[in-house]
Amino acid sequence: MDDIQFAFLNECGDYSFSFDKNDVSTHFILVAILVKSSNKEWLEAELVKSFQKMELDTVPILNDIKDLPFSVYAYVFDKQKIREDFGIMHKTPFMKYLNRMIYDDLNRTFEQLDLTADEQETKPFLNEFKNYIGTKSIPDLFNYSTFGFNNNQSDSILLLADLIAATIAKGYERTQYTAKYHSYIKIIKNKIAAINLLPLDYKNFLYDYKSDHKNSKHDEIIIKQAVNLAYKYIAKHRKSEEEDEKLRIDFLKFLLFNLKENPDEYVYTEEILENLNAIRDIKMNPHNFRSNIVSKLRDSGLLIASSNKGYKLPVCLNDLYDFVNLSSLTIHPMIQRISKCRDQILLATNNEIDILEQKEYEYLKKIIEMQKMTVTLK
Repeated sequence: MDDIQFAFLNECGDYSFSFDKNDVSTHFILVAILVKSSNKEWLEAELVKSFQKMELDTVPILNDIKDLPFSVYAYVFDKQKIREDFGIMHKTPFMKYLNRMIYDDLNRTFEQLDLTADEQETKPFLNEFKNYIGTKSIPDLFNYSTFGFNNNQSDSILLLADLIAATIAKGYERTQYTAKYHSYIKIIKNKIAAINLLPLDYKNFLYDYKSDHKNSKHDEIIIKQAVNLAYKYIAKHRKSEEEDEKLRIDFLKFLLFNLKENPDEYVYTEEILENLNAIRDIKMNPHNFRSNIVSKLRDSGLLIASSNKGYKLPVCLNDLYDFVNLSSLTIHPMIQRISKCRDQILLATNNEIDILEQKEYEYLKKIIEMQKMTVTLK
């Protein structure tokens, strides 16, 4: 059997919608720890050592496990927004909503997934989800489901899922919120394949950005446009079965996540590819990433800033200038080379052959001639 993708699930939060009570959670969080079967035993052994030698204090534990072979695929459900948008106010319809949303996304994202859940009595959703998957999965002749629960267990990896869920909760849940959340997430940033904020709402990524730049009025327009375009693209294409489209959506989700956590920081291509490739058997290389993912999104009108430090969603004019400057380093020399090549052929053929005479090159011809005219006028 191929290198199996395991997903160990744990949850954080409750199922109540009585938000007037201080002990009721505003968010429900589900974390899947992804690990390949070839790394499972080693990961378990390293986790046991980490959990034994220190108490579950967030920073030391996160630093100890940040280089281990796993990825985080998580969901953060805003229960207040769910009540507002869908009228859900009770545990039963809430669980049905969770079952459908999580199953549809996991099944669309992963061709194969061997699921394991923390089945404690205090976590009834995970038991409910296991039953729900059981009605959807089809075992093979060996009673193995390529997408389903196959009775695998790992207390240490489930404990890791619990730790990550609790860490994410510190950034969203009113009962656990701490300003230290961003420093916690930064430690394990390269482990996060996705944090899906649901229900989908682009305002999730706007609420806390404060511009310190002098063009703050324009910056606000830029960030709203960048986020709105990304959100609309995800909403339009999220059900696509095309692999490149799935990659584009995952890339946008990662940019949105980075925007929320570190709005002024670029993300290096290597880090983006680590995240995109973490949940895929066929790995994407930098060339295909730029040509099939980034370029196609820009062709669709999305705003993606880039520099020699990587990619980000723009939050200010300077981000867009970074993109223009980086592009000009390629565009201007290429136009110059085409112009010189054209001039040499015109000279050699006594102006009989113009390599830009074809209709599809008309725009290049105009650019080059305008450029020459500008030089002459100077």
